[in-house]
Amino acid sequence: MPQMMSLGGFVFSLSEGTPYEGLQRTSDGGWVAVSRYGQKPLSQNTGQQLENITLTGTWFQSQGMSHLAALRTLQNKRQPLVLADGYGNNLGQWTIKRLQEKQECA
Repeated sequence: MPQMMSLGGFVFSLSEGTPYEGLQRTSDGGWVAVSRYGQKPLSQNTGQQLENITLTGTWFQSQGMSHLAALRTLQNKRQPLVLADGYGNNLGQWTIKRLQEKQECA
């Protein structure tokens, strides 16, 4: 089974037990509204903001906890990491801004 994506040395894939269920990528065009006294606002391009990618998924039991620990280790390095998609395309350098964990008792 091919990988879905890799970030640094961390591989998201079904065979590794680290698949993701959803991906949302957000980018803007760099346009902002500039207020003007007594007139309509003016659109001005101030440059594109950083893109955001949000991955969602469900990992189970101790293996899932070890995968989260590996991601937290990458996050704690506080360095940009190379992100590549499953087709081998380099998507540039990215940082892990937030990891969110939810645990439930059955």
